[in-house]
Amino acid sequence: MYRSRFIPARNSRHRIATLSLYRALLRSASKMNMPHDAHNAVPKDSAARAIRKAFVKNRAYTSHRLVYASMVAGYKFLALLSKAQKPGSPEHNQVMAHLRSRNDLARPQPKPETPAQPRETFLKKEYDQDGRPVYKPNYVPHIFKTRIPSVCATADGQPFLRLKKPQPEGLSRMLGQRGKVFVKKIRKVISLDEGMGWDATQEDYWDELVAKQMRAEKVGCESERAVQNRGTQDAITSSYSWSVKLSRLWWEWKIERIWGDWNARGEALNQLVEEQRRGQMEREEGTTSEPREDSSNDGNASTHELEPPPNVGVFTSAHLPLMTSVSPVFAKQIARYKDQPGEPVDPFIEPVWKALVQAQTGRLLKWNNGTATGREREPIARK
Repeated sequence: MYRSRFIPARNSRHRIATLSLYRALLRSASKMNMPHDAHNAVPKDSAARAIRKAFVKNRAYTSHRLVYASMVAGYKFLALLSKAQKPGSPEHNQVMAHLRSRNDLARPQPKPETPAQPRETFLKKEYDQDGRPVYKPNYVPHIFKTRIPSVCATADGQPFLRLKKPQPEGLSRMLGQRGKVFVKKIRKVISLDEGMGWDATQEDYWDELVAKQMRAEKVGCESERAVQNRGTQDAITSSYSWSVKLSRLWWEWKIERIWGDWNARGEALNQLVEEQRRGQMEREEGTTSEPREDSSNDGNASTHELEPPPNVGVFTSAHLPLMTSVSPVFAKQIARYKDQPGEPVDPFIEPVWKALVQAQTGRLLKWNNGTATGREREPIARK
């Protein structure tokens, strides 16, 4: 009967002896005084890493001779590490020299500090003479060398380039965050119409009731004059409903600026894609087409021409009505920001906001007349 082959990993006695030796070596290494110039945060990990690497290297041995030699070397190192726990001893110096030869205790060279270069944006934002945003590409992405991506838009109307499939996670996250900001501003407008508008109307009606009661009791107040001047522009602009309308106008202004920014981005992306597609077609015609004698008589010859734009109707009203009404003032404000960067600005005292309120006062007064009606006051009046 042949003798079975010795496999150390399947021998329980050898496995117990090896693990005991491994743990004893780690405990002895942890008791040594190590210098503080190691790569790791804990200097003692340098010796533990060397021990672990040696055990992993000898794990595949199946020969009796190699296994016995490895165990003998392990016990010799255990005796060496026990004596190396005394700083300044020959054994300690020997262990330190061995670790330095392995570059485990080499002091890392400080890297030269180079200022981080900010990544250049793909589209550069500028403003035209009317204050509208205009985007221009700073460079052409490398993907345009292999294929031309398509210009797409989200359900909210946010434009972007479809670079590849599946869509990169970073691009999806960016589109989602911008879409959430846009939807949040729209919900602000809806909440002003459905909630705060009605509450402000009732507050104005309550002030009128108080003023009438004080007038009946012959007590003068500011509210009484407001009741007497009811219907005038000064009385309307000092009511709660007017403040709600101004808040609604503010969020409309923010939404329109985002929409104008998205439109400018879409125009820049579409122009870039069309230019690259036209250039690619011209290169293909110059490299693949060969002149033929009967090419002039060939009626079915393919011509690489861009398709004409679709024949669709154009909306004749102002594209951005709020921006159009204050474009000269907004252009001056943008120029002032460029001359004085970093200046803290309160948007509610800027000339743009004053000009916007003045230009939209007629529309706001129509809103106020439509909400401050007796029909909405009936529930409180009956109570």
